[in-house]
Amino acid sequence: MDIEDAFRQVGEYGPLQRQVFWTMAIPQVFVAWHHVHNVFVGAQPRFFCIRGVERTEGCPKADQLPCEKYDFVGTDFSSAASEWNLVCSESYKSDMIQSVYMVGCLFGNIIGGYIADQYGRRHLSYVSILLMTVCSLVAIDAGSYERYLLWRFLTGIFTGAYGLVSFTIPIELVGAKQRGFVNVVMTILYAAGIGSLALLAYCVRDWQQLSVITALPGLIGIYYYWVVPESPRWLMTQGRIEEAEHIMTSIAVYNNTLSPSQTIHLRPLSVHPAKTRQASFFDMIRSSILRSITLNNLYTWFVNSLVFYGLTMRAGDLNGDRYLNVALAGLIEIPADIVTLYLTDIYGRRLTYSWSMLFGGIFCIGIIVTPENSATLQVILALLGKIGISMATCVSWIHAAEMYSTNIRNKALSICNTASRLGGVVSPMVLALGRIHPNMDFIIFGLSAVVGGVLSRGLPETLNRPLPETVEDVDSWASVPSGTHIVDLSQPEIMERSIRRLEEEFEVLERLNE
Repeated sequence: MDIEDAFRQVGEYGPLQRQVFWTMAIPQVFVAWHHVHNVFVGAQPRFFCIRGVERTEGCPKADQLPCEKYDFVGTDFSSAASEWNLVCSESYKSDMIQSVYMVGCLFGNIIGGYIADQYGRRHLSYVSILLMTVCSLVAIDAGSYERYLLWRFLTGIFTGAYGLVSFTIPIELVGAKQRGFVNVVMTILYAAGIGSLALLAYCVRDWQQLSVITALPGLIGIYYYWVVPESPRWLMTQGRIEEAEHIMTSIAVYNNTLSPSQTIHLRPLSVHPAKTRQASFFDMIRSSILRSITLNNLYTWFVNSLVFYGLTMRAGDLNGDRYLNVALAGLIEIPADIVTLYLTDIYGRRLTYSWSMLFGGIFCIGIIVTPENSATLQVILALLGKIGISMATCVSWIHAAEMYSTNIRNKALSICNTASRLGGVVSPMVLALGRIHPNMDFIIFGLSAVVGGVLSRGLPETLNRPLPETVEDVDSWASVPSGTHIVDLSQPEIMERSIRRLEEEFEVLERLNE
């Protein structure tokens, strides 16, 4: 039987898959803590400028002498800014911490994607989250700004690698009908991470203590060594059929859908394993179809991250309470992600993706035309923009995972995520530009998202289609209009899956007619 049939037999979302999924889903809270860490750890507290016996609040004016030192006494929280005097002419260094971290995530996506596709998903999952924890803890006691930057960069590398593989493993361990659920739950937990970080930062005002609390939960990686199996889909693309059969059999026995004396037998892929092992980044642009998909994804992923992190970090600068604004910016994603689950199943991935980006971009542009004294209205529009871009970010992962074949899926997601991390790197710079030229950040966010919403209409629809196992599978169905069922006689696996899909739909129609 093929891999899709095997998952139907062992259970598409049985006890073992649930255990692995939740074990890897809950740490998305911790990933969010690391990603938006700098909103609080890099925040600028109230300070006084000291020049001799003169003591004035804030930065000196253009006609005043520079400060001899800074006094942060009386502020209600500490941060990296107060630790290393990152204020006034040095204030850009606080934003630099986030940019350097995102550069680390970028490298982590590239390196992690290569390792996961060449050597497997399992070992990378626990190694990356444990090293993420170690580097984050070492950064706390770095002793200097430069060393702190280095350790945040290394933390970013391992966070990027973990974020990628922690999504791929659950997606490849469940059946087609559960992929949307897996994707949405992971994004909901990520949103919960942003909201909970605001609560933690409100309760723990010392930046080093806050950093310890957000780093330690990553030790759950130790548990992964015994719980997380290798992806049987990946093993199939490597020609390691017996290992894939052993894992599928173990899953079936654990799920109580097969007796220990029985064995799952898998049919090798129609493309020779030696060929699939040679798949590389260049396969993402080998054909005109894949080239179009990849270029489209690179832009839209970049924009999603640019706007997502821009609005999240900008929430701390909007009028009102910093902690409440950031909490709302995170928690508002949860209902958005739940709605996304239903929209993607009703209207498909492509339309939901496109309209979500348009929705987010239009509300960002709306902030520009609001009166300066309408602080509440600006916060509402920013939150509505965050809803739209959060929905688009939620869809982007499952949509891209379903557009690329198993033998290049991790590489493809790593490249898309690299574009996403570039957006995260640029985002603090756009925010800095907005401080110099008011509303310029919202102009960039809004226009970029609107353009992305228009371009994403050119992506193929993937709803209810089997995960492509080879690059040839992608070329065979991505060129066919959405909603058309493909039966390629030269590829029996696709033909059989398509026939099963048609039979399922006829059964649904018969039940409706009854």
